[in-house]
Amino acid sequence: NGVILVTGPVGSGKTTTLYASLSRLNNGRDNIMTLEDPVEYGLPGISQTQMDHKVGLTFAATLRSILRQDPNVVMVGEIRDSETAEVAFEFASTGRLALSTLHTNSAAGAITRLR
Repeated sequence: NGVILVTGPVGSGKTTTLYASLSRLNNGRDNIMTLEDPVEYGLPGISQTQMDHKVGLTFAATLRSILRQDPNVVMVGEIRDSETAEVAFEFASTGRLALSTLHTNSAAGAITRLR
């Protein structure tokens, strides 16, 4: 349980790391869901949702909708705003696991981005 943030600059393998982590966590018993923009790779046994900006929903609103389906693990492709970060951290505070990425050039930069 908790939050795992993979940080780094563009092209450093953050999404690949998340997908490898989800594949490892996928035991066939847990409800694992993702919210991505876009879905980059299909993962068997994992419910993946692609953001649809045409309908006017934000990442945070779509994430709240996904969380109503009671996942054990959720992956947000990228935390882009404080509201999405807040929803992900609230989810993790209930004893479940949230994974995401932050575009930063250093681990210290992640703390600044989350403020």
